[in-house]
Amino acid sequence: MKIAFKKITTPKSFQLQKEGLHLDGTLSRVDSKIIKLDGHLDGELELICDRSGEKFTKKFSESLVLYISDGIWHMQNQNMLGSFDVIEFFDGFIDLDSILHSEIESIRTDYHIKGE
Repeated sequence: MKIAFKKITTPKSFQLQKEGLHLDGTLSRVDSKIIKLDGHLDGELELICDRSGEKFTKKFSESLVLYISDGIWHMQNQNMLGSFDVIEFFDGFIDLDSILHSEIESIRTDYHIKGE
């Protein structure tokens, strides 16, 4: 799902699902170039245990706050947000499917042990 940056004048709700995980939340404008994603990620994801190599399913329920930039994000603006979680898009659209895919891949690259 893609949403144009210019269409976010008031908070917009969204819901996505991929690979057993659900992401829902709102997109709201911070300034002319920054959108805040305030969401919740929950569901189950199949992972591989780093000790045994066995597949297992892990439950997730996490808050997610990201900032989305329309174009290049300059680090001197970092103090404005107080966060380093800034995603840059360059075509005038926010690709929520891409964001959820990126979060799933980030989870998968983390260290996981079955039963913990």
